[in-house]
Amino acid sequence: MLRTCRAAAVVLALGLAGCASSGGATPRNDSPLSGAEVSDYTNVRLALETLRPSWVRRAREVFIDNELAGPVEILRSSFNERINRIELIPSREVIRRLGPCQAPAGTGTMGTPRDPQCGTRPVIHVVLFSGR
Repeated sequence: MLRTCRAAAVVLALGLAGCASSGGATPRNDSPLSGAEVSDYTNVRLALETLRPSWVRRAREVFIDNELAGPVEILRSSFNERINRIELIPSREVIRRLGPCQAPAGTGTMGTPRDPQCGTRPVIHVVLFSGR
């Protein structure tokens, strides 16, 4: 009887461990990418679709050196400057790290959000090598 209970306990423990590790979803990799990791790709969008596909699905906006650059589609363009790193800034960090969600200066719409979802979604941040 004792042997049967131990065997059942081992089977149950292994089953629960398997459930905990699978989680039912593919884990996300939100670690930053180095410029070297994306340098062999035609553009940043292609690199992200290959190396961090969830970033492209989750983010709507791109910032370059802390400045709003535009929608994720801008990553299809080629960059003339060397990239230091690319990171995904989580939604909880967007406003703290990049400032309030305002329309760009000179548009006549300062003081209004650029997007009603602003600060509720992560953004892709490209950090360039610069002389600074």
